[in-house]
Amino acid sequence: MLRSVAWRDVAIVRSKTMKSGSQAGFTLLELLAVIALMAVVAGTAVLAYEGVQDQGRHDATRFEIAEIRNALLQFRRDSGSNDLPGQGAYVCEDPANPGKINPDLANLPSEAGSTDAAKLAWCESPANFWMLFADPSGSGWNPDTRRGWHGPYLQRKSALMSYAGVDNLWVITDAYQANYLMLDLDDADKARLVSLGPDKTDNNPTPGTCQLAGGGDDTVLCLLR
Repeated sequence: MLRSVAWRDVAIVRSKTMKSGSQAGFTLLELLAVIALMAVVAGTAVLAYEGVQDQGRHDATRFEIAEIRNALLQFRRDSGSNDLPGQGAYVCEDPANPGKINPDLANLPSEAGSTDAAKLAWCESPANFWMLFADPSGSGWNPDTRRGWHGPYLQRKSALMSYAGVDNLWVITDAYQANYLMLDLDDADKARLVSLGPDKTDNNPTPGTCQLAGGGDDTVLCLLR
């Protein structure tokens, strides 16, 4: 009789153990819920990472555009005549012979082309920062008067690239891999540097001032204000 009771107790314990073991696992519904939650968490992490990347590009662009502005203003001070690239002594077109390249620009690189038309288009492109990297006239720096070209004014030149149909420009690209532009340098109210932003399009091509009007993703910095 005692042996019968003992065997029955063992059977009951084994039965309870098996039931509790089966209850300890996940059901299919629970697994699906966990997978769905993990997908939500992963999606949120990706969006957060993309947001950090976007902010990083924006911050890098604002820093770079400020550095380019400083370089242009230093170029202007060094010139002794407040001339920016493409102005005054550094104007691309010969004032005495319209349609011809300025003969004082004796240091034009080979990328400018061989004809006057090609050289003018290359020199006047708003995406071309070549005068910040190379002495355009070859006259150099006068230590006595402390005037002339005392560059290079920037350390980083991006590869030769095209803009608006002109090839082999000495460009500087922003964090979105679009060209920075120098626009309306001959107008103190409009003179500006522009980063075209993610859409790589000038969202305000004919502004009344250097400020960005309306919408768009451009970054604009006034050059002379």
